[in-house]
Amino acid sequence: MTPGTPPATEERASASGLLRAVAMYLEARGRLLHIEGQEAGGRLSNLTGIFMLAMTSLMIGWMLAAPALVWIIAETNGWPWTRVALAGAGIHLLLGLIFLAGLKSRLRGLRLFEETFNQFQRDREWLASSKNN
Repeated sequence: MTPGTPPATEERASASGLLRAVAMYLEARGRLLHIEGQEAGGRLSNLTGIFMLAMTSLMIGWMLAAPALVWIIAETNGWPWTRVALAGAGIHLLLGLIFLAGLKSRLRGLRLFEETFNQFQRDREWLASSKNN
């Protein structure tokens, strides 16, 4: 305390400074979260759009080609078309499972809001070190 300054005034100034610091901290974290939210939304919508276009194109193309391929394979080898179709279905199910496993591993590695979490970690470390001092 400085001489001549009442204790209540000094406590108010200290509380006011603390509140200002907390408000600035929350504002900075909110801005960071907003920026990363926009970035994550853009990345996810871009990936979703590309995925939907690719899947639609592949499905339409394959739906047109599959019956012709079944017929060609069955005719050239003298096999019943039903067995050729079942073999093709099995191959497609296997490929689908492989692609789903790859998608799952990519989604697991997708890091959204990474910088926000890094900042919160730094804040926790700073708070822990300031409590020890």
